Amino acid sequence: MALDITRLQPGELIRETYSIVRYLGSGAFGDVYLARHRYMGLQALKVFPREDGTDALEEAYLLGKLSHPNIVRMFEANEFEHSDSRLGYFSMEYVEGGTLLELFELELELQTRLRLAQDILEGLAFAHSQTPPVIHRDISPSNILVEQTSFTCRAKISDFGLAKHVDAESLVASAAGKYVYMAPESFLGTHSTSSDVYSAAIVLFELFTGCHPFRLALSPSATSAEIAAVVRESRGQSIPKVSETCDDFSIDWDRFFEHALCHDYRERPANAHDLLQAFQHQISRSNSNSRPADSAQMVSEARRLAEQADTLGEAIELLEQACSFDPRVRHKYADMLSLWKRGIVL
Repeated sequence: MALDITRLQPGELIRETYSIVRYLGSGAFGDVYLARHRYMGLQALKVFPREDGTDALEEAYLLGKLSHPNIVRMFEANEFEHSDSRLGYFSMEYVEGGTLLELFELELELQTRLRLAQDILEGLAFAHSQTPPVIHRDISPSNILVEQTSFTCRAKISDFGLAKHVDAESLVASAAGKYVYMAPESFLGTHSTSSDVYSAAIVLFELFTGCHPFRLALSPSATSAEIAAVVRESRGQSIPKVSETCDDFSIDWDRFFEHALCHDYRERPANAHDLLQAFQHQISRSNSNSRPADSAQMVSEARRLAEQADTLGEAIELLEQACSFDPRVRHKYADMLSLWKRGIVL
């Protein structure tokens, strides 16, 4: 939904620093532009009305500390005047590649889907590990950007902590109604790290199966109240079995989603770190029958492949498999894997 602010035009200069390149889109929180920083190159600029009582800018310090490969980095927050209006903005890392919502339409390999799922959970776990925990409140496919390179793709969560500054009407109207990802308790105004867990589990279910876990009969002309009523009612449905929807997943995965999508937030994983651990444990169980006898051999072979630029992609895939098979390998080689994904081999 477009906000009630005058659209910025290409070439406009913001605070003598950001030159607007083009309009990218609108969401519940603001209009987004591609802008060129006079010194630091292309960035995304999220612009929103600066109204009395809005404290989003006051949280910029906290959100700016969320430096993680799977979180869109925020660089700066400030205000400016435009057409007699006071506007606020956040400058952020520009991720070229689209959203997870757009990738749902593609036939992705299982390993790619699992890798994107792990990216999402690692970014969310990092935010929940802060003191105090940073709660997203609006985890949905349209808030997960996917960076694509010649070797791999990486999920990055955007708009951390900003959803609480959005009124309910705007939230529903954006991205076809994000109510469909809300936890049951969120309809009562309760938001916690466990609520983020529930939303992330719905996103993972969609990523794995291509469909929403709950049956939703939503009319395109439905009002926000009607959407809320339908979604709220759907939360009483039995938790679906992913094994019956996708042949790639065993009944063990059914238990994973039963836990993550439990209607009572007190019985879910308390935060994304706990959900990530359950996810990694499930990956290990799924691979137990085909686990290589020695993951060190996989690392050695990955290092050999990384010596040549034309086989770096194979090296990345192999090292990622070794990391998923053995948590000790992941702990030891996670930084090296991150460098390889950026094309850096030391």
